[in-house]
Amino acid sequence: MGTVLVTGANRGLGLEFARQYREAGWDVVATCRNMSTASELAGTGAQIFQLDVSMPEDCQRFAQELAGRRLDLVINNAGVMGESECSALDADPDEWMGAFRTNALAPAILTRLLVDNLKQSDRPVGATLGSLSGLFSNMNSPDLAIYRSTKAAAHAVTISLGHALKPFGITYVGLRPGRTQTAMTGGTGQYSVESSVSALRGVLESVSPEMAGLFLDRTGEICPYS
Repeated sequence: MGTVLVTGANRGLGLEFARQYREAGWDVVATCRNMSTASELAGTGAQIFQLDVSMPEDCQRFAQELAGRRLDLVINNAGVMGESECSALDADPDEWMGAFRTNALAPAILTRLLVDNLKQSDRPVGATLGSLSGLFSNMNSPDLAIYRSTKAAAHAVTISLGHALKPFGITYVGLRPGRTQTAMTGGTGQYSVESSVSALRGVLESVSPEMAGLFLDRTGEICPYS
């Protein structure tokens, strides 16, 4: 077993990642924006840190707190939906920029700050939670402008990280959990949180260097970006 970092771990997929990895015997480093809402996360036995991933200075502080510590797996799970009804004509610019910082910029900033931690592992892996909503082929209506555009950007960041980290022996991929019953989806979805995390853990166990930068479905199959 090893040490996994999970961002946005106070609910939904992040919380379940923390729970399942702890049950499997891993050391779990978990982050959340508000420690007062992390009582359920604390119950998993994870080590919890306050972190707002949308703030680069917060990421810098957090990375300093983890200096010298080995990380075997980094899961950039933290994400926001934004107003689902809005199109590019009426989406709030501040909300849009906030979603961009969380969904696209944060995985890049945080991961590059943790390269030395990952290099200590024998099998270092990093991942961003992606979405089919961020594929251009699925953008056939005006709504979800914030989520779709920032997830598309997140996919571009995943590809860049995959190539940039390969020389260090770190494999970075995107993961598709499928529409899961979380707060972000209003509790609707085809899959339970438990089954989605279990499936993604299986995918992460099978990741190999030639998969760097790819977008992997919960089944382990490759989701084409185009």
